[in-house]
Amino acid sequence: MQKQSRESGNRKSADRQKYSSDRLLDSPPRLIILCLAVLVISGSGGILLGKILTHYEVSYEISSVSAFFGPAETDEITTESPFSSNDYPFESPYTNNDYPLPDAKEKQLAALSPGQIDNLSADKPGAAAKLAGESAESNDQPPWKKYAVLAPPSNGRPIIALIIDDVGLSRDRVQALVDLPEVLTLAYLPYAPAVQSKVEMARLRGHEVMLHLPMQPSDDHTDPGPNALLVGLSDEEIRRRTHKNLDSFEGYVGVNNHMGSRFTADGRLMAIVMDIMAKRRLLFLDSKTTPRSTGYKLAVQRGMPSAKRDIFIDNVIEEGAILKQLAKVEKIANQKGVAIAIGHPHKQTISALRKWLPAAADKGFIFLPVSAITSLTFNG
Repeated sequence: MQKQSRESGNRKSADRQKYSSDRLLDSPPRLIILCLAVLVISGSGGILLGKILTHYEVSYEISSVSAFFGPAETDEITTESPFSSNDYPFESPYTNNDYPLPDAKEKQLAALSPGQIDNLSADKPGAAAKLAGESAESNDQPPWKKYAVLAPPSNGRPIIALIIDDVGLSRDRVQALVDLPEVLTLAYLPYAPAVQSKVEMARLRGHEVMLHLPMQPSDDHTDPGPNALLVGLSDEEIRRRTHKNLDSFEGYVGVNNHMGSRFTADGRLMAIVMDIMAKRRLLFLDSKTTPRSTGYKLAVQRGMPSAKRDIFIDNVIEEGAILKQLAKVEKIANQKGVAIAIGHPHKQTISALRKWLPAAADKGFIFLPVSAITSLTFNG
């Protein structure tokens, strides 16, 4: 009896559900309302799911960037240079890191002769070595004279020429270098981003500029950079790359080699490059990355203003070790009368130079640009 009662109740419930469904389907307004309700519920669920997934993807991307570039402790994201073991960064593609191009007034200032530069005050770094004549009368001068920094007389004091290689990959490092209190010669890489504007940063502060020409090192696993001069290239390609590099920016007095321990040892190939430099009337500084370098000898043979490096100051990238090398620079200058030292834009190098430069000047050393050193022995 109870079983029959339950079965009868179940049938009545099913009939009511069927009746309700039939009424809903038979009524167009009710059907439209049902569809709208389904769409609203589906849309809300999709938006919620999308937000959840988007949050996950963004979080994943941020985590991935942090894992690749390191923690976001600074305002700019930088990567290490693949061209050397140096620790300075490339310009970041993720921030507006390029120094603005100089305006017309700044360009006009850069073209003035030393006697016309009245607004370079004596308290600015490099003011004692104003830009050498770039007036209309200097247009026929060779670049090593036209773009040279006017050097004061040494008056018998020991001379130091301090060259900083591999410049231009970081705007902040260029700014730190040009703010140093003595005259420097900055050798810019031709493939540095916004290189011309960074060159103007140095020249407007009274520093001298060179072009740092990439050449093949002995280590086959080290890449010297785009358009580097390599021993396996044809003579015509070497000429093409040399011209391309030399045309990358203006305002430099001459060239020194970036890496190049293998290429500079090849006298025949180096002669091709030196012929081009001689025709352009540039000076040459041999970085002497190998004792077998032929660069200085070939430059002298062609009557080019030339010199060669005495000492590297930052093979060991530690401030204490750099200061010890700088003490050796003083010793060389005292013994020979002139010392030519090369460093790089490492943070540790810049920090050491901030401490050492004022102390060395107080000891009586005078800092001159590389053009002044080459002119000591050049008669052309």
